[in-house]
Amino acid sequence: MLSPEIQSEILALHYGQGKSLRSIERELGVCRKSIRRVVARRSVEFSPVTGPRSSILDSFKPLGKEVLRRDPYVTSTGLFHRLRKDGYMGGKTVVKDWLRSERAPKAPREAFLRLDFQPGECAQVDWGEFGDVFHDGVKIHAFIMVLAYSRLLYVEFTRSERFEEFVRCHENAFRYFGGVPRECWYDNLATAVTDRMGKIVRFNSRFFAYMGHHSIRPHACNPARGNEKGRVEGGVKLIRNSFWSGRIFKNFADLQAQAVEWMNSACNEREHRTTRKIPRLHFEAEEKPALLPMNVHPFDTDEVISRVVPPDFHVLFETNRYSVPWTLVGMTVTMRINGEKIRVFYNERQVCSHDRLYRKHQVVTIEPHRAGLLERKGGGERARDGWQLAAAKNIGPEIEKYIGLLRSGQRSLRHEIARLLALSTIYGEAAVHDAVREMLASSIVGVNNLEIFLRNTRGEGQRAPEPIAFANQKLNRIVPTPDLRRFDALLFREDEKAGASDKDKDNGNDD
Repeated sequence: MLSPEIQSEILALHYGQGKSLRSIERELGVCRKSIRRVVARRSVEFSPVTGPRSSILDSFKPLGKEVLRRDPYVTSTGLFHRLRKDGYMGGKTVVKDWLRSERAPKAPREAFLRLDFQPGECAQVDWGEFGDVFHDGVKIHAFIMVLAYSRLLYVEFTRSERFEEFVRCHENAFRYFGGVPRECWYDNLATAVTDRMGKIVRFNSRFFAYMGHHSIRPHACNPARGNEKGRVEGGVKLIRNSFWSGRIFKNFADLQAQAVEWMNSACNEREHRTTRKIPRLHFEAEEKPALLPMNVHPFDTDEVISRVVPPDFHVLFETNRYSVPWTLVGMTVTMRINGEKIRVFYNERQVCSHDRLYRKHQVVTIEPHRAGLLERKGGGERARDGWQLAAAKNIGPEIEKYIGLLRSGQRSLRHEIARLLALSTIYGEAAVHDAVREMLASSIVGVNNLEIFLRNTRGEGQRAPEPIAFANQKLNRIVPTPDLRRFDALLFREDEKAGASDKDKDNGNDD
């Protein structure tokens, strides 16, 4: 028989709130037949039994307690089959109810204080993972930043959680907010926290440099303290339930576009469940004026690495190979990578760019990068480096004369020819040929001098740095350079006076 409390709750739900038997069954977990009997008699019935009832399980309880002592996490199904071997003839539900009553009671939940924040004081940051959405082997991640006071939320989907991606998302979030908070709170993310022991936290040095760039103080939340980062964890749940559920995405760009549209409308224009205010209006009215301005100098969020171009003229990044002009083989190039592009530089000049791939073990080859390689290299009977020498001589007659002078010197011919071909790829064969002509006219050789000639011709020489700006404006005053021609004029004037007096003296002597 059901307890009087359950019977009373059934009557209140059915007759007071008009709920159906099925909904009461789901809510209370009581058999529908029992609910129907209580509803039919429309009264609470008390059990006449005054003492505990006997059970078919009573004789097997000592064995059950022994099994529970050896394995505190035994399931009701496992215990049921164990008792069956010893002759238990009852059902599984009795075993399940007894096991629930025998287990050690759960420890009382810890009480927490609700954290309150001032406008512009804090933003909470976290990642959310959404799996391989497009079935291409690349997991989709969501970067979430929530302003703790107004609950204004920023979300951006990415295809990695690398440090550079992490910083780029921060920059985009701060631009979206129009300023930066005084603190950012993190859940011990690997991109932010390098090591932690108790209350001693060691932040990533590169991440610390970024925080210092915007004068933000990072804070690592205590482990297993959901109340400290409840704003952003609630934001992750909101994205999963309100945005992600039931949507179809054509590709990653469509996912980003839908996320921006949802963030600007349904998310930040809704009435927040806790504050009962519209996050966008709450932010504009109270929190936006309290944010600190962003650093006027943009932070370089590109990943920068160096690679020596291998013989197959494809440089490696994240298991993928990207082509560069074949004339750069053996040269050291610099790769700058952002979320969409991979740009390749040689001596600060961009050589080429590729769309960044996130799938693994891909090869990207641009046809012009290998154009002319087979024609210039020729058959296998030629000398190993003969094709490079022939390619250099084909630039023009001045190059052949230049190479002849190199042969007479002590410079590495292979190194000189390789860099000469690289410069012809960057600046063009005509510009290299003209620069070599000027060098020969000045009796100069050497690829380093050739590059200086080319940089000066293109106006890429070193520029004078901007003057240092001081906080004291008096120190920023530039003293004008005096015009010394005024003194020259005075000197000429004295000479004229001296000449005139000599003339007067001469005239007086004549008289």
